[in-house]
Order: sequence, then C-alpha cells, then structure tokens
Amino acid sequence: MRISKFSGPACAAAALLSTAVAEEPAPVLHIDEASVVAPQPPTAAELDDVPEAARAMLEAAARTEDAAQVAAVSHAAATVFPDHAATIEAYGDYLRAVIFPATGRDIETLFVRHTIEEPTPPPAPEIRTADQDLKGAPAPKFLDLGDWTGNATASGLVSSGNSENAAAGLLVEAHLPDGDFTHNMRAYFDYGRSQGVKNQQRWGGSYKLDYVFDERTFAYARISYDEDEFSGFDYRLFGGFGVGHKLILNEAVALKVEGGPGYQYAPIDVTREVDSQFAFYASGEFDWVIRDGLKFEQDMNATWTEPTTTIISTSTLTAAFTDTLSTGLSYIYRYETSPPEGRFDTDRTLRINLTYGF
Repeated sequence: MRISKFSGPACAAAALLSTAVAEEPAPVLHIDEASVVAPQPPTAAELDDVPEAARAMLEAAARTEDAAQVAAVSHAAATVFPDHAATIEAYGDYLRAVIFPATGRDIETLFVRHTIEEPTPPPAPEIRTADQDLKGAPAPKFLDLGDWTGNATASGLVSSGNSENAAAGLLVEAHLPDGDFTHNMRAYFDYGRSQGVKNQQRWGGSYKLDYVFDERTFAYARISYDEDEFSGFDYRLFGGFGVGHKLILNEAVALKVEGGPGYQYAPIDVTREVDSQFAFYASGEFDWVIRDGLKFEQDMNATWTEPTTTIISTSTLTAAFTDTLSTGLSYIYRYETSPPEGRFDTDRTLRINLTYGF
C-alpha cells in the first residue's frame, strides 16, 4: 500500500488534526451485529474527495497497525472537515480492514457504524380551526360509522311551580367526504308540553350534497322535509340547488354563505290547500372559537316563496367537557312572515344541550 507524505500547508492541517485528536477522546463504539459491513477499497474519486491533510494523518495512523488510533484520527478528521466526513470515515474503515488481518484479530468486531441519535421532537400541537366541530374523537365500536363524522345533541328543559313545562329534543348531524364531494345529513325531533298539554312537536331531516371547486367555493344540491304540528302546515318538502363560498376561514373565525333556487311543496292543515311554489333558499354559518374548548355558533337560513318567507336563527354557545362530550346553550328563533290563519308568526326556544361528537 502506498503511504503519502505531506508538507507545507498540509503540515498546518495535520497539526490541527493532531490537536483535535488530543483534545477529543476517541468515540465509544458499540457493536451491533446487524450493522457489520465489509468496506470496499476506495475509488479514485473517493480518494480525491479526502482532504490531503486528513489522508496523510490516516495513513500515518495506519502505519502504527493500531486500529483504535485509526478510528480516533478518522473521527477527528471528520469533525474538522465535515463536508468530507463520509469519504474520510469510509477511507478510515478501509485502512482498519487492512490492519486487522495483518494482526490476526477478528475483523467481525471492527466495522461498526456509530450513529448519534437525535432526540425526537415533541409532536406539534393540533390547532383547531373555526370551521371544525369542537368534537372529533373515534366512535366506540358499537357506534362505528366508518368515515362519517359529526355530532349528536340531546336537549331538554323542565320547569315546575306556577307553571309546568317540559321539552326535549334530539339533533343528529353527519358528514362524509368522498373525493370532491361531501355528503351532509341532518335529522331532528322536538317535543314539548305545558301544563300537561302538548304544545310542540316537530321533526324533519335534510340531505345536502356538496361539490368542492376549491378550498372555499362549492356547489350543492339539497332536499329537506319538515313537519310541525303547530305551524299550520301539514308538512314542507323542499328541493333545490345553489352555490356557496367561505368568506372567512382561519384558526379562530369562519363565515360561510350559500344560496340558490328551489321548489317547495307545503299543504296547509285546515284547508288542505296545497301551497306549491317556486322558492329561494339562503343560509349563513358563523363560527367563532373563543378559546380552546369554547365555541360560539350563529346559523341562519331563510326560505322565500311568494306567499310567505320562513326565517330560522340558531345561536349556540358550546363548552367542551372531554374530547367527545360538550355542553351548552342554544336559542332558536323561528319567524313566518304570513302564517296560516290562527297561527303565531314567531316561535322562540331556549335549550340546554349535551353533545356527543364522533
């Protein structure tokens, strides 16, 4: 094997390497049988990449036939010339491979890669954005709905004394992303009694299919059915389509609006007259994350027809208990511009809610 000599500027680099070797202890090598490798002779290109001073020091150490010294010089040279660390260490491995057969020692215990393990950084905290539900935990096995997400809300109110009132409600909302489409389903049931007499019973549901154009804009098709025993209408069936846009979308606040034409079919209870009209539907949703676990929501929708317009406003304040349970208050305001004869134009409902997110 040819051993090169050095002088001039190389001497200064060699002195620097000698100082590094003296000041920095040799690395402690831990044998991992799975990592034992047999180094190959360096190519001409690899030798050219080894700085002259580092190469001279390695070859000088190799002449001592002490593999530990070669390892120390290789480690120090890689520290001084970090841009050439890979080729320096590879050349050092090769020189040690030459030494071990000459001294009769077991080469299997020599070639060990020493890797400094960087500490694993802690996971970044998940930031909840305003357009996300407060809840988002996996459902228990008996409620596993696959990729569906959403929430189920039970509400109730009981009073006694000079007046006796009781009310209960259930609302289920679910969403299923499917490529550029999102399936949205909603179902509700409300029931109330006052002084022992039923004074509220309404139920219904809706299905809305969204097609996403980009992060903020979408088109939709929607169908809904609502039945309210005390509204004066037997039921209301609506179908329509339209477009929507997210006007504001950030970590704390989200604002979405949508609207489009449709058709409404609504038989009237008393006269059985069929009110079948061209309609226009519009809605807006405002979400504000006040702080982590506390959220305010304001939803409003309106359905316009020539005889009457129905407006529904829902204000909700929700506080999280756990990753899946939350509680809150909601205030629902319903207004009918031209209700059937003998009916009030306004309904107001205050509820205490318990919500389970899935």
